[in-house]
Amino acid sequence: MVYELLDRRIQSLLKERKWDIPTDPQEMGIPQILEGKNTLIIAKTGSGKTEAAFLPVLSKILNIKEKGIKVLYIAPLRALNRDLLGRLEWWCENLDLRIEVRHGDTNQYARRKQALSPPDVLITTPETLQAILVGKVIREHLKKVRYVIVDEIHELATDKRGFQLSIGLERLVELAGDFLRIGLSATVGSPTKVGKFLAGNRSFEVVNAIGTKDMDISILCPESSEDDQERADELEVGLETMARLRKIKDLVDQHRSVLTFVNTRDMAEILSSRFNLMNANIDVHHSSLSKEMRVETEKKFKNQELKSLICTSSMELGIDVGAVDLVIQYMSPRQVSRLVQRVGRSGHSVERRSKGVIIVSDEDDVLESMVIVRRALNGELEETNVQKNPLDVLAHQVAGLTMEYYSMEIDKAYEIIKRAYPYRDLKKEKLEEVIDLLRYIGLLWKDEEQFGKKRSTLTYYFGNLSMIPDTKQYMIIDIGSRKRIGVLDEEFIQTRAEIGGVFIVKGRAWEILDIKEREVLVSEAENIGAIPGWEGETIPVPFEIAQEVGRLRDHISQDKALNDYIADENSIEKIKKYVKNQEKLGLATDKRIVIETYENFVILHSCFGSIVNETLGTILSSILSSKFGTSIAVRSDPYRICFQFPIRGDGEILKEVLMNLKPEQVKPILELTLKRSSLFQWKLAQVAKRFGALTKDAESFHIKKVLYTFEDSPIYEETLRELFNEKLDVETT
Repeated sequence: MVYELLDRRIQSLLKERKWDIPTDPQEMGIPQILEGKNTLIIAKTGSGKTEAAFLPVLSKILNIKEKGIKVLYIAPLRALNRDLLGRLEWWCENLDLRIEVRHGDTNQYARRKQALSPPDVLITTPETLQAILVGKVIREHLKKVRYVIVDEIHELATDKRGFQLSIGLERLVELAGDFLRIGLSATVGSPTKVGKFLAGNRSFEVVNAIGTKDMDISILCPESSEDDQERADELEVGLETMARLRKIKDLVDQHRSVLTFVNTRDMAEILSSRFNLMNANIDVHHSSLSKEMRVETEKKFKNQELKSLICTSSMELGIDVGAVDLVIQYMSPRQVSRLVQRVGRSGHSVERRSKGVIIVSDEDDVLESMVIVRRALNGELEETNVQKNPLDVLAHQVAGLTMEYYSMEIDKAYEIIKRAYPYRDLKKEKLEEVIDLLRYIGLLWKDEEQFGKKRSTLTYYFGNLSMIPDTKQYMIIDIGSRKRIGVLDEEFIQTRAEIGGVFIVKGRAWEILDIKEREVLVSEAENIGAIPGWEGETIPVPFEIAQEVGRLRDHISQDKALNDYIADENSIEKIKKYVKNQEKLGLATDKRIVIETYENFVILHSCFGSIVNETLGTILSSILSSKFGTSIAVRSDPYRICFQFPIRGDGEILKEVLMNLKPEQVKPILELTLKRSSLFQWKLAQVAKRFGALTKDAESFHIKKVLYTFEDSPIYEETLRELFNEKLDVETT
């Protein structure tokens, strides 16, 4: 048994806790770590993967007597740090080891204490690692680091916080020498890529202890009852919505503790308000709430004072809220990895199956959920997209190297940075371009072979520790009633909102009357061409899922058996009826697109997913706008693209443009279109701030100046790279 491989003192503690049998991730992972192998452990929440990493590391450091931080435990959320400390402190206290937390909220006294007397184990965040790497005193204690554990690594492998961490770990290697790396995750679509992200250019092992067959997932499309009509009027919701709310409340009442996931903060608040009117013992949890409110809500749920939490992606990660016996997903989760991560929060012990229910709404929702569940149960997760060479992160890390060493040879910096997996293909010329830009801005000095720190470097470095963009939120105020309708994110305001424009929030159309500092004044409007407003990034439906939805439509139209798919009778009846009706008008499938004309709208029905449809819509709108000499408005979802013409819509022209579009035209048209767009200007400002070319509170006048000054610079290049990676998909289109 693998527990016998651990130090005897740890074996005694295992017996004290009555941990007799190792879990799968422990059985598979502990030997790899004890043998000194970089290891990625993939296992569901509640399976003991934290201990699979931590116990062998403790076993190794128990006999190291020298002073210093020996283990760094890096987690993406402060809330996770809080939970981890509570969970791991018991082991350390009983082994005479010190464990402490350090992040942005850690007070000056605690920081000073850590600098003078370092803990053996430090739990921290990616941003705080960046800060302590350049701290004069605590930096000395980092020289003793022998193990780094990265929790929820799938969250970091695909974003700028992770790219920053990847170079940060290589900077730590320069200080401490090589150390063992352990990554932990509940869902990884591409284990090899994430393993490389963890280990850089070193060897690693993957321990995959995930069992998707341990999930029990159902899809329900609730039917309305006679009682629903009266309640629907009371709650001011539609009859079908009332049926869904009733079903959720019934499920919550039938279980002890339930997490109800939604896809946006807006939806979380809507559901919460309705359940309050129903006197349900349900509260809300999302990232926009204050830390105090979130902690209090988590505590109440864990103590079973609340039956359910309505939550967003903030609860996907391993925040400790106690045992969960059911996960409800309200409407399609849109991605397989989201569903697996969310449902994995239930059945919070090794023996219990994870149980999830998807409550679906319209036909797209049913079909999409059926596809996602089939893929989840077969372990077909989305590919992990580790981006290459983000230049704003590179600029910040170059500044970090000067904070550590005052000056450095360009060749040496290049050697360090290239070890990080996202920068494995970085050209030295590109690094020099970034250093030249920082010199031009006044943040570094540079000669032929070296670059170094200036006074301004410190302010830039510490001002950009966080790679999470600062985005304002604007209150939507109904000018008639002065009631708050909801919120819009800065991106929507900067890129799509204009006075007189109409958008949709909470199922109703609103006309923008005025935009103030933090408010958008609106009045209710009726406009079928209104664009949806949103707060935060919506979850995109991948191309592969939308394509399978198209294939499933085709199977249904041919009356093929649906043995591979799961759904209740009402869901199946709903989609069969939908497919038969669509066949009369033209059914879009994975191999067939359909063009529909309605008044001055032309709708392209295409099962290409969110990002490909957004890309195709942008290209076609640009070509059509130049043909008509006026702007052709466009909006899209995963299954259709809608164009609004100035006069009657012309499907034949759209067909002609589509048929004549060549693959090699896609990228040039997009680049030209993007550079003229308000989206590009907004994104450019975000990137320029991360480069230090703009202050955080820069006004629009300065932003326009940057557009002109830094054309064809790494700032421009990074802006385009981000848009092509995050908002568009040139290759698939």
